[in-house]
Amino acid sequence: MEQDGKENSSNVIDFSEIVKKAYDKGMNENELTLEKLMEELKMDLKSLVMC
Repeated sequence: MEQDGKENSSNVIDFSEIVKKAYDKGMNENELTLEKLMEELKMDLKSLVMC
């Protein structure tokens, strides 16, 4: 049971980092389209779920 708590904390941190990365990329890259950003965000989130 303790391991689930640690794993959830890790996933929350990973999720926060993924969202921050997407936000920063969206703010800094002028030629980035919403579709491309969403595609990359989905791939990052899928990799988080698979871990």
